[in-house]
Amino acid sequence: MLLQRGGRAFGAALRCMPRTRAVQLPAAGNWQLRLLGTSHAARDAPTAAGDTAARKPPAVRRFWRHASVGEQDGDLVIRLDARAIKTPDGRLVRIPAAQRTLAWLVAGEWESQKEFLGPHSLPLTSLVSRAIDGLSEPAARADVIAKLLKYFHTDSVCLHDEHPRALVALQQQHYAPLVAWARAAYGIDVATTTDMFALRQAPAATDALRAAVGKFSPLKLAALERAVMAAKSFLIGLALVEQRISAEDAAQAALVEATAQTQLWGELENAHDLDNAAMRQILGASACAAMDA
Repeated sequence: MLLQRGGRAFGAALRCMPRTRAVQLPAAGNWQLRLLGTSHAARDAPTAAGDTAARKPPAVRRFWRHASVGEQDGDLVIRLDARAIKTPDGRLVRIPAAQRTLAWLVAGEWESQKEFLGPHSLPLTSLVSRAIDGLSEPAARADVIAKLLKYFHTDSVCLHDEHPRALVALQQQHYAPLVAWARAAYGIDVATTTDMFALRQAPAATDALRAAVGKFSPLKLAALERAVMAAKSFLIGLALVEQRISAEDAAQAALVEATAQTQLWGELENAHDLDNAAMRQILGASACAAMDA
């Protein structure tokens, strides 16, 4: 069976996410407090280089010559030489025939590997595996949707500051269109505020979004989950998988506060919760997976 030797290491690599740090900023308003917010990754970050080394998954050596796309029982499968890949839970990776482009992109991830499997170099494979292993059962889907909707109630897209001027301009450019789109697309009242502690979204709005997301396929829901977690915003992730914005648009919206901070004080080392390149990789993978899903 494929990946019997490297499967456990591969699964560990898929679950291993970059560690982050909180950033020190001059004390001031709501938007700076939001920048200081600690993500789950930041709270779990190792405190020493030895901890990082201890958690590093073992390297998986490339054991295939070519990656390709094949067909099986009406679906598309990814083959490494003659063997179809499986998820970390041992299920066959199946992609609907209508998403042939996605299948070739997944195959391309494997074809592009060098001597060893690169860390975080299989974002689409990871996303497809997540959909198959974790988002097919109704109870699991409901749990994920509930967790994602929590981001709606703290969504930075709904927090509009009155100063500094650079931040206000960026919020108007990136946030306002998303709020207007969500209101029109789902017929809901998306509340906005200048006070991060006063943001409250109406139950009717939450219910409407829950119903809409509940109709997503497992693959589209997996794409939404990854996008929301990367952008730390429900509305940005939703707009991305609904093809309202591009991955680059989503990244720029997610980095509005960091961009304003840079304009005011210059670039700060380790200033972002998630590395910009990694964020764009995840958002790009989410956008690809959501096409025709």
